[in-house]
Amino acid sequence: MDATSLLTSLVSASNIKNISTASNASTTDVKNVLTQAIPALIQGASAQASGDSAEGFQHALEEHSKDKAKTLDIEDGAKIISHLLGSKASSTTNSIAKASGVAKSSVSSILAAAAPLFMSLLGKQTSGNSGSALASIIGGLSSTSNLTGILGNLLGGGTSSSSSSNSGKDSGGGLLGGLMGLLK
Repeated sequence: MDATSLLTSLVSASNIKNISTASNASTTDVKNVLTQAIPALIQGASAQASGDSAEGFQHALEEHSKDKAKTLDIEDGAKIISHLLGSKASSTTNSIAKASGVAKSSVSSILAAAAPLFMSLLGKQTSGNSGSALASIIGGLSSTSNLTGILGNLLGGGTSSSSSSNSGKDSGGGLLGGLMGLLK
């Protein structure tokens, strides 16, 4: 499975509905948040997959590869977000809330519901493979040109508030560039 296939699986209608139910948010809010959040989650996974944390992250992915898509553990998801985003979790959540037009508390719930699914899908792709397979998949996700545009297309066009607030900003800069900068 390539990067686009992983993204397509993550934002499938059934997964959006599951995240909506688990987070008690509308499917529209889930779509708007994920459009903004997935680049940050990918960047966080990339950071976890390299350096001293790589072995532990690979183990976490193996464990999450066994998860069922319908059982999204919000408590575990909050821990995953904490690991993926680290000290930038609060500022990233604020940025996502502002760009998506969704309340910060709802953004936090949506991220916590989506994180186990993200780890499960990534884990299933890398299960039984070496760390280089993980690096390749995450590298493919990170380097997918116009990631926000792809997500917008997969999710039905993104948000109207982010479109208006990001007018005049190219997809390489704007919110995506800002989020990536926050995570460095």
